Amino acid sequence: MSALTLVHTADVHLDAPHHALGAAGAKLRQATRRAFVRAIDEAIAREARLFVVAGDLFDTARPQRQTVSFAFEQLTRLTTTSPPIRVILLPGTHDCWGEGGFWDSPSVTALPELVEVVRGPTPVTMRLPDQDVAIHASAHICGRGDQRPLSEMRADPGAAVNIGVAHGSVARGDIEDGSMFGREEIAATGLDYLALGHWHSWVDLSEGGVTAINPGSPEVGGFSDRGRGCVALVTVRDGRAQVERVEVGTLTATQLTINAGDLSGTEDLVSLLADRGDPELLLEVCLEGLVPADVVIDTEHVRERVADAFFALRIRDESRLAAESLEDLEAVKSLTLGRFVELARQRIEQAPDERARRVAERALQVGVAALRNRGESR
Repeated sequence: MSALTLVHTADVHLDAPHHALGAAGAKLRQATRRAFVRAIDEAIAREARLFVVAGDLFDTARPQRQTVSFAFEQLTRLTTTSPPIRVILLPGTHDCWGEGGFWDSPSVTALPELVEVVRGPTPVTMRLPDQDVAIHASAHICGRGDQRPLSEMRADPGAAVNIGVAHGSVARGDIEDGSMFGREEIAATGLDYLALGHWHSWVDLSEGGVTAINPGSPEVGGFSDRGRGCVALVTVRDGRAQVERVEVGTLTATQLTINAGDLSGTEDLVSLLADRGDPELLLEVCLEGLVPADVVIDTEHVRERVADAFFALRIRDESRLAAESLEDLEAVKSLTLGRFVELARQRIEQAPDERARRVAERALQVGVAALRNRGESR
């Protein structure tokens, strides 16, 4: 065979709830569906012979009927195009395989013959009957910890092309996960291409002559993701895999860190964020630094004012009260302001935990601003 072209996606998480996004969660569910459709479109337009979903097509092991209908309608488009595209579906950590579970249900078994679902508690090898291709895969099993999906995965020397499909985290020493593998395990597979899933951003994990890609999600899944969603377009020719990153998502997610000490108050932050408005941007703002006692930044008010300028907006206030800014205010103990600062500072120092401390600091700032506006310090 001259070459094999495939499209590789993973971590679609169709109809995930996205609780952290509030009202924007519904918009993101629709955006994710559209990105999945574009992934299907890419496979058809590029005349791929194989479409691989390396785990977590669904966000749960019991997806809703309408979610399943949408997904399977799109996958069926691949099998009815000309030439038809074979599909490989791997159960991942969210939509894991369990005996008698969703992946063994009638809706799955009724899929077209060209849609192969990786089932069972042990690794499997499938041969494509119309091509000299071996596909090695290991489904994630529900309720089983410490899975090693690559431990037994090895290339078939009798096949012209060897493709692996797995869902899990590369061992780094700083994470624990139910499905892991080391870089040495990637190299030991001897595969032409290893289609991975689990992380929601693009990661190249190639090792020891094995091209291994985690393409991330086709659409960003929340504030923690970075860059646009994409799929991997892979061409295997003469034992070598060439990979192209193809964007199918339309949204971006980024974080903006702001020194709150540089702000004069709420309106200053409103103006700064309004200038960055983008209806396709999920923006997480992190306020840090030390804030004077007489500066109040009402983050909830800011969010209400500018949230419509973004696809989604989250503001995390990790700033702290500048202790030195209290000295001059507290020194004027004969005045209401000075006495208020003295009492508020005691409340801060006696706070039982970090949350109570931040509440007390915020109360001090609001009180100082209110008293100064009334002219109590004069």
